[in-house]
Amino acid sequence: MGRFFLSWTANFGYPYRMPELAEVETVRKILDKNLRRKKIVEVDVDMSDKYLFAFAKPGEVKRALTGATVVGSGRRGKYMWLTFRRKGKSASRARTMSLIVHLGMSGNISLKTWKGRGSQHANAWGGVALQSENKTARERPDHLWFCRLLIKMADGTEVALLDPRRFGRVWLSDDPAHHPRIARLGPDPLIDFPTASALEKTLRRRKMAIKPVLLDQSVFAGIGNWLADEILFQAKMSPHRKASELTMKDVSTLRKYILSVVKKAVAVDADYKRFPKSWIFHHRWGKAKGAKTSLGLKIIHEQIGGRTAAWVPAVQKS
Repeated sequence: MGRFFLSWTANFGYPYRMPELAEVETVRKILDKNLRRKKIVEVDVDMSDKYLFAFAKPGEVKRALTGATVVGSGRRGKYMWLTFRRKGKSASRARTMSLIVHLGMSGNISLKTWKGRGSQHANAWGGVALQSENKTARERPDHLWFCRLLIKMADGTEVALLDPRRFGRVWLSDDPAHHPRIARLGPDPLIDFPTASALEKTLRRRKMAIKPVLLDQSVFAGIGNWLADEILFQAKMSPHRKASELTMKDVSTLRKYILSVVKKAVAVDADYKRFPKSWIFHHRWGKAKGAKTSLGLKIIHEQIGGRTAAWVPAVQKS
């Protein structure tokens, strides 16, 4: 596979975003629907890739997956995993293993099935628009652009893990929910989100502005920059508010919009074209000085806690 890793440029069209909870859950759902109960017959890896396979050697991944059957999937925060079972000489010797995936800053999954989509690959979520500078490279199949791992199923289904910026990582684990990378994560809005009372106690100990606290994966697993901005905009809450100073009413409101924004984004498979027109999402990108909401209200961009926040002072006063 290494011969496919050529020189490319990324065309970061509107809107370029890193995969967060909504995007990762969309990938998980699509893979679970299309791969469950199917057998893996071929795994193509780049044996020289020291980035994706920093924690699980490519040869180990290839040996673990080839011949196994996908039996389930899971996710917590921005980590997802596929669980597969390999038959042993006896039922007692059958082994279950999981491939944990973190999509990094630009990762995506491209899927090809023989039903519905013909023989064409299609990205699980929008991701990065890619364009090649090399005419010869442009003739190569689309699903091999930035492909780091290619999995083929017995029925012809193919899954390609794409990672232009090479921040994605994979791990092998026989207990993914308790893997160190996942065990350290905080509550997940779709799995085990705390009550307002419990959340208030947690935030009371946080002396930082609420924006960077929302990005703390030990407190809110899966929430990234665009989700945090949208949640605060919908809650009409300034990103500068200190988490420790939020009242119970503030926390209840924040919790309400964390759940509603995340669930809506997941419900439409992270397709931004189907996000509500009133969302700041559609206008927050590019740090444009003249950026405005759908109602013409000024959006400002500034660094808060080391991360860029897009917010609307006219709305987010509290």
